[in-house]
Amino acid sequence: MKARKSNRTESRFPLSVAKPETASQKNGRSAGGAGGGNGGSASAALHAEVRDPGDRSAEGGNGGSASAERPVTEVVAKGDVGFGNSLFIRGEGDGLSWDRGTPLACTGPSTWVWSATQARDKVVFKLLLNDQIWAKGEDIMVNAGQRVEIVPGF
Repeated sequence: MKARKSNRTESRFPLSVAKPETASQKNGRSAGGAGGGNGGSASAALHAEVRDPGDRSAEGGNGGSASAERPVTEVVAKGDVGFGNSLFIRGEGDGLSWDRGTPLACTGPSTWVWSATQARDKVVFKLLLNDQIWAKGEDIMVNAGQRVEIVPGF
């Protein structure tokens, strides 16, 4: 494992991780439930949800022919980063590097996605604003073939 540089530019907004939500909890919540019930606390600025790739129940599939497909490892970041700004990912696993960021794709007004199919083990990562400002909090880990949804704080 390559040691990474410790000269991160930290920002003033925190990053924290919430307990993953089960499929039944997700299906039971209302479509407008964006707050997560954390009371607006600045210390609860990150929500992470990890989904097992074999669980196709949320997608309406039956989990068939998964052996013909490569599992997709996906990082979904939610949040408004401001006009003209972009999110980047750095880390290790599936071609990531701690030295140079890879841009996330903006798929909606407040949704950014990085996905890959080459991961064979876990992916450890951290998000950056404009590949310069590190998200607050610890590094995040997602197993190959899983999806994690986060709300980063900068």
